[in-house]
Amino acid sequence: MNRSQRLRVHLDMLARSHLLAVIFITLAILLNLLITAYWQFSLEPRLTAQTNTLAQAQAGILARLLSNNTPSDSQELEQAMDTILQLQDPATQKPIVQRIEVSIRLVTAAKEFDTLELARGLSNCENCLVSEVALSNEQTGKPVGSARIHVNRNFLTALKDDFREKLWWSGVIVTLIVLSAWLLIENFLRKLRKNESNLQSIIDGVADPLYVYTTDRKMVLHNQAAYKLALSNHGMEEAEFQKYILPPKSLIRDVITNNRPVKSIHKIPQGRNKLLRMELQASPLSDGSNNNTGIIITYRDLTEHLVLLDELQSNKHQLQQLAEKDTLTQLPNRFMFNRLLDQAVSRAARTHSMLALLFLDLDRFKEVNDSLGHDAGDTLLEVVAQRLLRAVRKGDVVSRISGDEFVILLADIKRPDDATLVADHIVESVRQMVIIQGKRLHPSVSIGISLFPNDGRTGKLLLQSADTAMYRAKRESQNSYQLYDPSMTLMIQERLSTITALQSAVSDDDFVLLYQPQYELHTKKLVGVEALLRWNKEGRELVSPTHFLGLAEDVGLVFPIGQWVLRNVCRQIQSWRSMDLIPPPMAVNISASELLHKDFVDSIQRMLNETNCKGEWLTIEITESSYSGQIELAAEILQQLKGLGIAIAIDDFGIEHSSLARLKQLPIDRLKLDKIFLQNLTTDSANQAIIQTVQDLGHRLGIEVLAEGVETPEQETYLILSDYRMAQGYRYGRPMSADNCAKRFH
Repeated sequence: MNRSQRLRVHLDMLARSHLLAVIFITLAILLNLLITAYWQFSLEPRLTAQTNTLAQAQAGILARLLSNNTPSDSQELEQAMDTILQLQDPATQKPIVQRIEVSIRLVTAAKEFDTLELARGLSNCENCLVSEVALSNEQTGKPVGSARIHVNRNFLTALKDDFREKLWWSGVIVTLIVLSAWLLIENFLRKLRKNESNLQSIIDGVADPLYVYTTDRKMVLHNQAAYKLALSNHGMEEAEFQKYILPPKSLIRDVITNNRPVKSIHKIPQGRNKLLRMELQASPLSDGSNNNTGIIITYRDLTEHLVLLDELQSNKHQLQQLAEKDTLTQLPNRFMFNRLLDQAVSRAARTHSMLALLFLDLDRFKEVNDSLGHDAGDTLLEVVAQRLLRAVRKGDVVSRISGDEFVILLADIKRPDDATLVADHIVESVRQMVIIQGKRLHPSVSIGISLFPNDGRTGKLLLQSADTAMYRAKRESQNSYQLYDPSMTLMIQERLSTITALQSAVSDDDFVLLYQPQYELHTKKLVGVEALLRWNKEGRELVSPTHFLGLAEDVGLVFPIGQWVLRNVCRQIQSWRSMDLIPPPMAVNISASELLHKDFVDSIQRMLNETNCKGEWLTIEITESSYSGQIELAAEILQQLKGLGIAIAIDDFGIEHSSLARLKQLPIDRLKLDKIFLQNLTTDSANQAIIQTVQDLGHRLGIEVLAEGVETPEQETYLILSDYRMAQGYRYGRPMSADNCAKRFH
């Protein structure tokens, strides 16, 4: 550290400890004490002595007269004395000498001595300083007498006061000068400290450890990161650690001599034969005159980075597999498959060969996840993946691209039948029973097939075509396959158009309700009304729910549509009652996704409250598929609806997988016999038996049975003979408007 640096450090220490202020204040006090001492011990005595000097000067005038004149002539002497008495103080304009007394020795003719006494001025001077001065003859030097000069003491006092005031102001000025000097230095040091603080903040903001060394390797400055590095010292003694941190002399010499930055790697030993690897970057530090006075060094700990690079290098193969394979099934993922597909398409285009792409989707996979959990779903996916691998050739590619969707690439096929044969084999292989969590499952798969080059000349188009064909297979029969046909694309476009229109219908209120009466067979009394939904599509036609509810289910619109139906049914009931009409209970169809929706019961409660409708005025109709697989949850929800006073009916009874055990678990009020059993009554004895059995079952369980789809007198007669009490169908009225339905309430 050079002399200027040490001086700066010392000054900074003085400023930080407030010693500088104490020193300057002490200096001011000492200067004032010196001024006071000068007055007390030097100036004031000299002023007093000056009075005697003044008296001697005046006496000298008298002595000069005595030397030139005869002593007997006293007139000039008296005039001289009067002149002295006329001397005035310039400040006060008052006489300085108040009285003069002269005593002269005269020699008479008889050689005897006589004394001449002269006195001028005030006869009595009380406030005077008296100075006695001997009078000598200037020519002979012999004494001729003496003079007593009375000087006005006020003159001396005023003179002292004047000097004292000047000295006091001098002390004040000196004090102000000293304090000003202190303030200037303090301000300079404050700025210096601020600049150093800003500099320290800047270097502390550097994330890497930073050191500043002089050319002789003495550390001048370091940042917070360097301080933390020193604290860590990685299990080493501080002196030993600093030895590794300290830059080599050769490095400093190289940086300063060549005036350029230098990088190097420092290795610091740690425990357990490990090395701390740090990157050192050294740059020259200039004083502004192209003279290098030091070196700036930054350290960067590269240990973890280099270790990570080593690990990444060693795990490169594993990382590549993770990027290209599905983690669950270990099949190629979408990214890898797209690359393989593009390569296969390019190869097939060059060789003018054919390839096939199979797009597979598991049927009802969501039911497995919902009923058995996602772990069971993952297990099923792994089983299906293995079955697909066994069902294809060794060179074919099987990939899982998402969820329950798989794709298979069949290269170098000779004809389309080769692809359909593989698809048949896959359908049969996947259908084999598998036991998961103690449950026997028979998975099935829908497959769409596209061919190169007929159905697309790029991998993307082939995937789109196969996906479209798969959708057709799933919609038509499931557990089957379909070859792509261009008409399927038109069907998909129409489907998208219908989805868009259906979404707008929900927001634009494009639905209407029709009502079909339900009658008591013996008395022809109106006992109920079923609300039937229609879509007023584009204002031109009324579309039945059978044509759009499946699509609405796919895009998540069933619940909002069902909410619209329930809300408007409640409003219609209140509207009729406001007209003093008493409508019978209103039946509303509810889908499975509506019934199992988490907000279903709460939404019905809100609607009843908002419309002032009572639960006793409603009947909820559900199909058997609404509760299959989730019987406990369905039973709980239906019981909550019963708590609101709402009746429960099973619609289309007999056409699903009916189970008497399930029927017993549910709080059911009514069974609705499906209309399919009313066909060919005169010739189909099986239908006759079913009709009678359902009625007997309802009677024994205490559940009402209603036959739907009654169209002919023969059907009505048979139902009456079979002891049926209620029915609905075209024989009693087609679905009608609210106004026409209201006419039947009278």
